[in-house]
Amino acid sequence: MSVGAGTLVVAACELLRTVAPRELSLQRVARHAGVDRSLIRYYFTDRSRLLLAAARHLCSILESRLAAVEARLVGDPEGRIRELAVALLEFQIEHPHFHRLMIDEVVSSSKSEARAFFRSFTEQGVASFRALAAATARRGASRAFDGVFLYLAVIGMCEFFVTGRPILRIAFGEGADPAEIERQYARFLREYVVDGIRRR
Repeated sequence: MSVGAGTLVVAACELLRTVAPRELSLQRVARHAGVDRSLIRYYFTDRSRLLLAAARHLCSILESRLAAVEARLVGDPEGRIRELAVALLEFQIEHPHFHRLMIDEVVSSSKSEARAFFRSFTEQGVASFRALAAATARRGASRAFDGVFLYLAVIGMCEFFVTGRPILRIAFGEGADPAEIERQYARFLREYVVDGIRRR
């Protein structure tokens, strides 16, 4: 059975669930996919292009989930903020190295196409949250604020929930159910992101 570029990208994304981007080598991806490293070079030329393809793949998954939230909650900006935050949290839990991939490998890439991709992805997120901030302010539900700060805050709350797991193990004990902690945090996040911007 032939292995195409898409299969190699999926293999890289699977590894990125447990391996930090800086530790992801072509040889490691080749072993995981059961192919020779030369096949990866044939499709992607080098490691940076493979990681950019992985970033694009993950972003397309995330964008699809966020678009589903947007479509389901048209006309409810507060509800969209809540559910977008939870969707970002769930995605971060599934792909714990996503933001490291974007910052360490895409933004830092020497390739202009990688930096342009990051700019486009970020501009889209910033525009979405600025529009949500404006919509909640118009409805009188929140004070006026720049949505980019909420965008950063949500990313930080989602990312650190994953990277801060050693804190959670101490706080809840080694025997605690991770899935239950995730459910509790999702409920907290859903309330916090809106309560924190309400008009005083």
